[in-house]
Amino acid sequence: MTNNITPNKVNKGLITFIISFGVFIWSFSAGIVTIALPSISQYLDVSTSLVSWVVVAHLLVLTSFLLIFGKIGEYVGYKKIFLGGLFLFTVGSYFSGISLNIEQLILSRILQGIGSAMLLSMTPAIIAVNFPNAVRGKIFGYISLATTVALSLGYGVGGLITEYLGWHWIFFVTVPLGMIAIVLTYRYLPDTGKVEEYHGFDIVGSLLIFFSMFILIITLEMGGRLGWTSSLILLGLISCLALLIIFYKWESNYKYPLFKMCLLKQRYLNISIAAGFMTSFVLTGTIFLLPFYLELIMNYTTDVAGLIILIPTLLIIFVGPLSGRISDKTGSKLPSIIGAVCLAIALLVLTVLNPTIGKYGIIFVLLALLMRSLSDGMFSPANNKLVMSHSPPGMTGSVSSLLNTAKYLGLVMGVVIFETIFDSTVSHSAAGLEGAISTGAFQFSVPVETLLSGFQQAFLLGAVISILIIIASLISKENPDPDESDYIEDLEDLENLNRIENINIETGNISKK
Repeated sequence: MTNNITPNKVNKGLITFIISFGVFIWSFSAGIVTIALPSISQYLDVSTSLVSWVVVAHLLVLTSFLLIFGKIGEYVGYKKIFLGGLFLFTVGSYFSGISLNIEQLILSRILQGIGSAMLLSMTPAIIAVNFPNAVRGKIFGYISLATTVALSLGYGVGGLITEYLGWHWIFFVTVPLGMIAIVLTYRYLPDTGKVEEYHGFDIVGSLLIFFSMFILIITLEMGGRLGWTSSLILLGLISCLALLIIFYKWESNYKYPLFKMCLLKQRYLNISIAAGFMTSFVLTGTIFLLPFYLELIMNYTTDVAGLIILIPTLLIIFVGPLSGRISDKTGSKLPSIIGAVCLAIALLVLTVLNPTIGKYGIIFVLLALLMRSLSDGMFSPANNKLVMSHSPPGMTGSVSSLLNTAKYLGLVMGVVIFETIFDSTVSHSAAGLEGAISTGAFQFSVPVETLLSGFQQAFLLGAVISILIIIASLISKENPDPDESDYIEDLEDLENLNRIENINIETGNISKK
């Protein structure tokens, strides 16, 4: 049961606050967990590869369920799914805090991941149905602001909590925040009702997309340890590809699909989503390694490392809303390009920097962090608006789910690939070194030069991908007045769209009933 408050009865500013606060809680949790990973690794005596699953398991479940909850939201209403996500996330936070070992912690984070998928899959859709396209850039700017401020506070507060209270408390602090968000959402978030009548749930499509994402991430995680040419890894990649092909065929022919495949034939939509995926990949992979970088290479304590990451990211307070306003006035392309260039500069600095030489290494690290924050603040709101501008009437939920699936798949793969490159490089270089151990938290017994080579190899990959993001941003195009006819390229698409009840095909033109 939810309060049936309609949008016109609630101040738009309050709607913005509620959505931003929900995203704030998720991002705050992500920040405090990331900064605490080295301490969790050492406390539980597990390797960076295993402790990374505290993040990877959460993001894996999140990514696998995004399309599923996006469709369910269209059937039952966006508010119900958003509210349920807040509840599960809060419960998962509590169980994470009382975990006694790495297995319990990962299971609790999986529960959080289901809640996160419900919460985050609804965010762009709720914005799209409550705000016109002319002001969405500003709203997405506020969302970006909430996201980065929360991450920044998470790094700072998480470092202090971990240092003085212990890592268990990084999960407990989000419980009261979640309870406040649940009350606000229940009381004040408008219930826009169903977007589409229920005709049956696509169980086959849901299972196909879930297992394809699951196998992909597991395969990528194990590739660095087993070798990318091993039969098990090749089997995993082939299985994932086969499941995705079956998913495509099934969704193209099923009467009430989980995802409307005609969207994948829209070129500029795909370019914008690909750019968002790559940006999430680089931003998340970089921030995952930075706490280890500051503690292992530069010998800072956890609390100081958190503050170092916190200070530059406060730049987003100004940049996020600015990007949204620029997007609304001049279009989303310019801030997207600026953000992509800043990200490339940040990764190039981290790739060539050796902070162990000279006394000014920390200045260059801060410069890289500033450029990374500028990139995040400029790119994210503009890219969100750019993608949602290609959402035709009646397909907002599908585009929203596709956007979030790409972004959070980028988050998962960023953590997995960056960690795999770092772990593989260090493990290979440290093999045979006297005094180095090969199990548990082995990274704490390896020479700094060996560790630095692992970090630089991972950052180099990020720099290369940043160049691709610049190219994608240059060729992207915003669609200020989306029309469903833009998505039809052949008779097969016409037949697929004809299955949607709220679309009427008349003499070759498509109009909403």
